[in-house]
Amino acid sequence: MNLQGLILFVKKHPVGVGCAILAVVLGGLTFVRGGSVSELETMLQERTDQGDRLKNNLRYSAQLGEHLALVEQAVSTVERKAINPGALAINLQFFYRLEQELGLTLVDLRQGVVTESKEPREYLSVPYLVSVQGTYLQILDFVQRLEQGERIVQFATANISPARGLSAQRADPTDPLLVLTLDLVLLGKS
Repeated sequence: MNLQGLILFVKKHPVGVGCAILAVVLGGLTFVRGGSVSELETMLQERTDQGDRLKNNLRYSAQLGEHLALVEQAVSTVERKAINPGALAINLQFFYRLEQELGLTLVDLRQGVVTESKEPREYLSVPYLVSVQGTYLQILDFVQRLEQGERIVQFATANISPARGLSAQRADPTDPLLVLTLDLVLLGKS
């Protein structure tokens, strides 16, 4: 087959030859682009996620000022309620004031050692051991004042026991004295 025969064949079958050339070109493009389909799918997914994020940002940006005010108020409350672990006298005064206001007796009050963290942190956990003696209602009021008071307190353990022996309790059963021992953790600023 020479060049003249090839030209004659193309002139006789132009549609078939055109389709064959188109099939070869499309096959070559598919082969070249075939390896990047997974990359294109990944890129499409990333762009879709980014578009969803932007859409949500636009939707929630109308309330951004309100959300910022709420967050700033919450941070202010936490800052106000956090203690300075180094100010031992001021920290203990919080418990002495509760003792005086509620008529309890502080049996034991100790601030524990603050554990150091490897990474820098904004807030610390300051452990305390507190033992108080009083009536059931006084102790209940004490626990409620700790929960809702001016400090952020987490109760680790609690133990309640009678302050007097069984024979002394029988002598005056109307107002039994109890001892509450608490392991607390107060939020502190670093």
